[in-house]
Formats: sequence, C-alpha cells, structure tokens
Amino acid sequence: MRQELKFTISREAENLHREPIEVPCDTERLYIKVDLPDEFRYMSFIILEDPEGHIRLQKQLAWGDQDLCVGKGPKDTTIGGVPGRIQPGTWQVCLGIFTEYLHQRLGDQRGCITMTMSDGEGPVSDPMGGLAWVEDTLEISPKKYRWDKVYGTKKQWYKGDFHTHTRLSDGKEPLENAMKKAEDMGMDFYVPTEHNLMHTGWCDTSLCILPGIEVTTDKGHMNLFGITKLPERILDIVAHNGEEIVDSYMEETIREARENHWITSINHPFLTIWKWRYDQTDLDDIDCLEIINDPTYTDAKDANEKAVRFLDALWQDGHRIYGVGGSDSHNLIEERYEGADLPSIPGDPATWVCCGELTPDNLMAAVKAGHMCVTRFCRMTPVIHGAGRTFLPGDELPEDVDRVTIQALIEGLSERPQVSLVRNGASQELEIRELEVRELEGGKWEVLADAELEKGQWQWLRLDVRSREREFLGYMNPVFKGAANSRYRTFGEIKKTMEEP
Repeated sequence: MRQELKFTISREAENLHREPIEVPCDTERLYIKVDLPDEFRYMSFIILEDPEGHIRLQKQLAWGDQDLCVGKGPKDTTIGGVPGRIQPGTWQVCLGIFTEYLHQRLGDQRGCITMTMSDGEGPVSDPMGGLAWVEDTLEISPKKYRWDKVYGTKKQWYKGDFHTHTRLSDGKEPLENAMKKAEDMGMDFYVPTEHNLMHTGWCDTSLCILPGIEVTTDKGHMNLFGITKLPERILDIVAHNGEEIVDSYMEETIREARENHWITSINHPFLTIWKWRYDQTDLDDIDCLEIINDPTYTDAKDANEKAVRFLDALWQDGHRIYGVGGSDSHNLIEERYEGADLPSIPGDPATWVCCGELTPDNLMAAVKAGHMCVTRFCRMTPVIHGAGRTFLPGDELPEDVDRVTIQALIEGLSERPQVSLVRNGASQELEIRELEVRELEGGKWEVLADAELEKGQWQWLRLDVRSREREFLGYMNPVFKGAANSRYRTFGEIKKTMEEP
C-alpha cells in the first residue's frame, strides 16, 4: 500500500484535521514519511488512530528527521507510538496545530506538509527502543511499567528534574542523549513532560523515569506527574485552543488528575507569554508550583523570583502547595539562549526528593508530602529537629513541638552563600532572618537555625539560599504547624494580593 496525504498549515487551517487511509491487509508495520519545510517545523503534530479509534502514534513534527513508524515492537516504533498489530481497515491520520508556535512564527505564510503512508521498509526516526509501557492503547500497563521497581535502595535525597523535553515534542535530544546528559548531571530520576503528548515507553536506563505530560494551552501550561494514560480532553484542548471552551476542558483535566491521583504542578506561572492565566484555578486542586524554571532563559530571573514570592503568599494564606524546579530544557548540550552565560541543561535547577527506596510510587508519595529542596549549582541536605524527633521539609509539626532546629549542609559552592530563615510572623508579614554560615572543608557550608513556635497559630518556616549577588541557589520547602482559615480560594485572588496598587 502507498497513499499520500497533504495538509495545509496557516492561520485559517483547522486546529485538528483528519484524513482517512486504507490499510488493505495485516502488515508488519505502518511507515509514515513526513516532508515539511524547515520554517514550518514545531507548528504541528501527528495523531494516528487505528480502525478501532485507538491512538497508535502521537508526535510533534519538530527536530530531526520525521521518518515515523508503528511496528510490532518498540525497536521499530517511533517514540509516542503504541507497538502491536497493524490491522486492516480505515485508519485516521490527524494533523494537530501547535498554536503557540503558529502565532509566534507563521505570520501570513501558508505551507504544505506531505505525508506518505506505506507498509514498506525505511528508516525509523527516534525509535522508542528498550521498553513499551503500554499494551494496545495509550494507557500505561502496570505489567509493563512497574510502579514498585526499585532504583535506589536506601532512604536519602534523590536528585532529578520535573520538567524536560525530548524529540517527542519540541526538544532537540533523542532519548539516549537525554539520558546521558541526565546521568552526567548525577540525576537519579527524570520526568519527561512533553507538550500535550505522552511517552509510551523508554530506552534502557538506570534512572527512574516517571511518566508525565505538559498540558499546553494559550493561557498557561500545567505539568501532570505520574500519569497512567493520556488525559481525556487533550485532543479537545488542541482542537479548540484559543476558545473559551478550553477553560472547561482544563478544569476537567485537573479534576481527572485528582481522581487518578496524578500530581498537578503549575509551570512558569509568571513567565512572559507563558504565564498562568487561569485565575479561577482552585488552589485546593494544585499540588506544586514551579518556582524555578529554566533559569538561563531570557526573562526567567524576574519570573522565577515572582514565583517564589507567590508561593510564600500561598503559605501565608494557609495553602500547602510545594515548590519544585524544572529545567524545561529543550536544547543541545552546549546551546545557550541569547545573552545567557550558561547552557540550558537538564538538572538546572535540580529538585531533590527525600524518600525511602527510590521507586515511582515512593517518589510520587514524597512529592505529595513536600519532602523536597530545589537548588542550583549545589546540594542542600536539611535535618529538622523538634521535641526529640526528626522531620523533613513538608512535614506538619505536632502540637507539642514548640521549638525547631534546622541544620543544613550545603555542598558544591566555592563562595560563602547567604542563607535566610523565612517564616510567617504574628502579623502575617514575612519574617526573614539572616543566618550564620560556617565553612567546612571541601566546598561545604553549614547553617543552624533555631525557631520558637507559638501554640494555636498557623506557622510555617523554610530556608532560602542565595549568592552574594542575591542570585538563587537553594529553597527548602516549609515545615508547618497548626491550621489556617484561608481567606482566598483561587490563583487569581492570591495574585491580586501581590499586584502593585
């Protein structure tokens, strides 16, 4: 069989356009060669559905060759594909428009994307490789993806990245290169979060890979960690991006995440055109907030600082939402953004998670509990003591704890950091106290903080680490005590409290 399809890219084109193809008989694989001009890369993605309506391939048409394939096994199936039987019947090829890139790059241009479908032989771009997580649909099989698989055998702080991209969406690295970079950065876990697409398998690696997705709309991006399937409204979000109905689809997606115990995390909430504009978002539905996103990117510094302040405001109002970091790295290893001193690489920033054995299940539980620190260029290991017991960031302190001591070891810095204890005061204004930093050998620094706690009041405290120039180096998620009657319920209400009069 051989069939050629043509799709038009323009501002007037449908966001999601379907064309049928006929597969006359069972075949070993379905091969899709995509030809598109370089100036139209990143603006679209492909969805392939079998005669039963199951999605068998989803991939953004971006970096690298687009010689795509769905075969019987992971080695002849492109990332984002579902290996298995290629049955006869009417298949559907869908071209989805990635409106964000369309609006940024297209202007008044029009372009044509040609897809040649065949059952012949040919090269396979970006094969999934080692293991398929799925059976015959975009649902992760507990038989193929082991949520209890052990990647680390002891209780410790594990290093990882909660916001990454590969060639499945608009990243430039294939899976193997991404894993080499992550291993070179000393990471233990890695969360791929592609734009409205989910990985269906992974290459062989020693890292704990936690399935994720970046739900991408023109009003903001949200990561979901620990997903077990493609969110049900993703294609509706793609088809109607820019329309009012997407607000409802996003609310349904958040509700689906809660029902399935996935972790919700708002990405780069104040970054230029990608800021979070769903002001109606119920804060009870949010687990995490990305406080440091791709710190080498233009305009990232101010946006990240505002995110840190915003998270403090959330804690001031009694919301237990935890800070995470994400490199959001799309680039090759030595690429720099214009004006940047450093490349954008996975693990910058790093998010450190303390859990027992490192398994996907334990990682999820530790993130939900807030057992996390976020750092750049260093490692921070806090130990929190109170009433003869030891606690972790994110822990609720029992009522009998009226004094806490935080001892933190900071490693990897050649210059003395500035460390502060940040807490809410009796007047609900932030109290920030500079701490004495003691130098140890080998680029290690130690701080010790004591804090008395009041009875019957909502209280929280955290550590903040900065360079001499006040550049961000580290964030310890708060410990807290007591209960608060929150005055504000939504993202927008808290945001208004931070706006200048």
